Amino acid sequence: MSDQPVFSFLYDRQAAGRVFRQIGGSDLVLAVLAGITPETEWDGCEVYLGPTPEDPTTTACVGIRGTAADEVQRSLVEAFEGYDIPIPKIYQGGPEVQQCIARAEDGCWVTP
Repeated sequence: MSDQPVFSFLYDRQAAGRVFRQIGGSDLVLAVLAGITPETEWDGCEVYLGPTPEDPTTTACVGIRGTAADEVQRSLVEAFEGYDIPIPKIYQGGPEVQQCIARAEDGCWVTP
């Protein structure tokens, strides 16, 4: 999927830790994804963690790649903000995949 569009965003790790206690990283993103039903056109989009371009103690980077990556990014950002988790940066483009979290498939999120 390297030729697919990639989008990403940073979230505030400390705020996320206050909202989702005792979980972090991929489990935190999975918890947010659980509240988002993928649209049919999102099929094949992958959500992943990548290295943050900012301070890794205060931010984490979520990447999305696939044909509808911009729509998935928008939904994820809105969901994080709905939990009062600040999103300090939003990018067109993104980091390399460190850990694939989920892929949209037939209206569901599936894990690798």
